[in-house]
Amino acid sequence: MRGLTATFLISALALSACGKGAFEYAGSSHRAKVKTARADRAVMVIPTKNVSDGLDGARAAAEFEATRHCIHYYGTSDIVWTVGPTTPDDQLPIDGETVTFSGECAA
Repeated sequence: MRGLTATFLISALALSACGKGAFEYAGSSHRAKVKTARADRAVMVIPTKNVSDGLDGARAAAEFEATRHCIHYYGTSDIVWTVGPTTPDDQLPIDGETVTFSGECAA
């Protein structure tokens, strides 16, 4: 039992270290960070970097970080997107290497 517990702890630490800073998708790396006002954590903007590595990866990174944020603050993964993963490519706000997604946690 002690061996199993030690293996679990080592695995958990390794996984937590892997997720810091970048989201891996189909061989590319994307950085996404949720930004909110302290007064209203439900409304979020998610700038996502490395657009040239692929929009699918940028979409997945933004959706992952937004979902994690909403679960942490509101206990739900429901998001009402203003600019989200299903927004057509030609309607995405892209500035250089950054695409910015936005939405609100459905509380």
